[in-house]
Amino acid sequence: MAYAGVWFRGDVRLAANPAVAAASQVNGVERQIPALLLLAPGQMREHNWAPRKWDLLRRHLDHFVVDAAQHGVALTIRVINSWAEAPAAVVQFAQTHGLTEVHVNAEYPVDEQRRDQAAEQGLAEQQIIMRYHHGSVVVPPRLTTGSGGMYQKFTPFARAWRAEVAAVGVPRVPSLPQRSPVTVADIPPIDYPRQDSSAWVVGEAAVRQLLADYVAQQVERYAAERDYPGLESTSRLSPYWELGILSPWQATQELAQWSPHFPAALEQGADVWLNELIWREFYLHLMWHVPRLSYGKAFLEHTDRMRWRHAPDEFAAWCRGETGYPIVDAGMRQLATEGWMHNRVRMIVASFLVKDLLIDWRWGERFFMQHLIDGSFAANNGGWQWSASTGTDAVPYFRVFNPTLQSEKFDPEGHYIRKWIPELATCPSKVIHTPAAWLQAHGRSDYPPPMVNHKLARERFLAAFKEL
Repeated sequence: MAYAGVWFRGDVRLAANPAVAAASQVNGVERQIPALLLLAPGQMREHNWAPRKWDLLRRHLDHFVVDAAQHGVALTIRVINSWAEAPAAVVQFAQTHGLTEVHVNAEYPVDEQRRDQAAEQGLAEQQIIMRYHHGSVVVPPRLTTGSGGMYQKFTPFARAWRAEVAAVGVPRVPSLPQRSPVTVADIPPIDYPRQDSSAWVVGEAAVRQLLADYVAQQVERYAAERDYPGLESTSRLSPYWELGILSPWQATQELAQWSPHFPAALEQGADVWLNELIWREFYLHLMWHVPRLSYGKAFLEHTDRMRWRHAPDEFAAWCRGETGYPIVDAGMRQLATEGWMHNRVRMIVASFLVKDLLIDWRWGERFFMQHLIDGSFAANNGGWQWSASTGTDAVPYFRVFNPTLQSEKFDPEGHYIRKWIPELATCPSKVIHTPAAWLQAHGRSDYPPPMVNHKLARERFLAAFKEL
């Protein structure tokens, strides 16, 4: 007789979790659902987990173990060092509980694929089946072009994604399993630094409410306001997608209430916000199809020959938010303080690092992962390669953001700048984007002058890229 368990990974939720739903169906209501969660601090170090990201997950686990127990999910949390130890731990777990099936939600980077292949083989040797689901994406990575290849450009991918959802329908969001409560699992300590994440709510129900409130009350303004960092117009739900506390299925379910023809005929704000979720899936699909992305390689192979500058002092100034370009420095200081940065500003600071300073995008990618509470390997890699013009569907290499013009356009009165750069709190709006002369006239030296001339830096980058 079949008996199914669940192996939780980047999906620490019970609702909208196809692995949990499938195991629940196999077991019926009369049997509990054995479940395993592995914490691997060595792997977290290798993957540059931000201490604030770990703190968010750890706080969420306090709620998750209680929710799991109340719904008959008999959770076991084990500490291992790295994914190399995961297959043996999963096999032991399955044998201990007498399982015939282990249900998982697929993960797409190379390390995770190799881990799963090894676990699947180890389970098969014990006549235990590992069954895959796709709970972290709405559309699994099976979309192909007319010629059978992968999509290398976002626009046709998004078109195909929308057509697939229109044809198949919005994924049905499985409800929570209903069965007798079990003992609440212990959460073992792990040796990994933590940084305060208390500004972010935790707990599955509370996070789902954030999503519902945003779609109901704010998403209609998203298209008009999303590029202005001084406004609170973005959802700030990205950490919950990354940790799997929220499912994109839940987002599509909320948005579908706006249109009977979903994903068509959405109001503009909701449609543009949906496009950002599709970008997230685009980058996850790329991880599945292009293993080199998991090895720190550029998607456009010829750009791996780019002669980046080795400038650790300039990189350190960028990290500290001391470049002399206020919008860049405000973004980096927001990252240091909150572990998060507005998306428009992420593009500006990334462009500045790779195109104004001519520093390898991988330096910035790693720094972001080490500090972002929503650090997503796929999305972070995709965003940096987009900015560096080395990735699929990347910004053309000759498009170099002018940080001053970006600042004037998207933070015209300097509200965002003043929030994160107190040295410029009294600087008039008309000069806050280029404050060097004003500071000098007032005998001020507490904020640095621009570390590079943007026009000359742009010419330097274009010359270097053209050599490729």
